[in-house]
Amino acid sequence: MAFLASAADIAIYGGSAGGGKTWALLMEPLRHVANSQFGAVFFRRSTVQVRNEGGLWDESEKLYPAIGAAPKEHVLQWNFPSGASVSFAHLEHDKTVLNWQGSQIPLICFDELTHFSAKQFWYMVSRNRSMSGVKPYIRATCNPDADSWVAEFIAWWIDQDTGLPIPSRAGVLRWFVRIGDAIIWGSTRRSLPTTPRRMRTALKRRSRQSR
Repeated sequence: MAFLASAADIAIYGGSAGGGKTWALLMEPLRHVANSQFGAVFFRRSTVQVRNEGGLWDESEKLYPAIGAAPKEHVLQWNFPSGASVSFAHLEHDKTVLNWQGSQIPLICFDELTHFSAKQFWYMVSRNRSMSGVKPYIRATCNPDADSWVAEFIAWWIDQDTGLPIPSRAGVLRWFVRIGDAIIWGSTRRSLPTTPRRMRTALKRRSRQSR
């Protein structure tokens, strides 16, 4: 419920198997499917993972027909009575993201975000655009993986001694700007650098802190 209620532009639901992550992800687009211009795309690293028993497509078949969605299994897509759609796709290789060049996707969902590369994620962020009236946003799930780029991305929310989430920080909103491959975080939107000079200063400060 906390995941579905988040106001964040990017929200990540982490945990071990059996915690309801896939179902929460599948439920997310349902709030918008009355909008004929709305579309969502779910990504797994491979098509096999999408089609696995108990995976995204299998579980969607238990949920979406109940609200009138019609499947197009050959293209892994559900069409809703309004004209809205929810699709499932893979990003098997880094270059696969180029298949989405020029796309506008109001809602992007990553199942098992740690299976994707940072390059894939940030490229798809650039495709997270909308002309549907729905503010573009991203939702993702993942299992813990200390070796993934995701671990660094969400480090503020994780106890670095135990590797476990910090309960008091769960769901707390933070803001960031990304400059090249560097991410500058702030506790408020106003605390972020907004001019080239302030961005350079923030990058120098971040560089010193990381040494």
